[in-house]
Amino acid sequence: MSDTLCPYEEKVADAARSGEWNSELAAHRDGCMTCAEVTLVTAALADDAELLMDESLALPDPTLIWMRAQLARREHDFKRATRAIVWVQRATIAVVMAVGLAFAPGFWGLLKSAISGLDFSFGASVAELPRAAGSPVLVVIVSMLVLGGLALWELTVAQEN
Repeated sequence: MSDTLCPYEEKVADAARSGEWNSELAAHRDGCMTCAEVTLVTAALADDAELLMDESLALPDPTLIWMRAQLARREHDFKRATRAIVWVQRATIAVVMAVGLAFAPGFWGLLKSAISGLDFSFGASVAELPRAAGSPVLVVIVSMLVLGGLALWELTVAQEN
């Protein structure tokens, strides 16, 4: 609206609300920019007030609104409660992967020697397997890499769902 004040502004607003215009007021409204704006705004607000007062509009069921609010609150509480757990899981995965990568060069040498020493004949017994194949370090490294990868995959899939 404009910053200028018009002495007819109140009368124009009343006429716009009621819809009763006299010729002098209508002529003034057509010539005064402030009163034209007041007329537009007042008419729009009056239309909105009539629409809001219409009792045929159905209100939503309060039980449904309450249930949605409860579900939203539970979801918010669940996310807040599990936020720390998710960060601990991510940190654990990062540590497992870092330790696995730190041991990767040694693991590769153990893996090459274990594979090169394997005899793929069907008659081989467990006692004939090379010592590196049963190395506890190798088992720990492989376990960390596999479990870390599985945990990372599970977290990413769980985040998508």
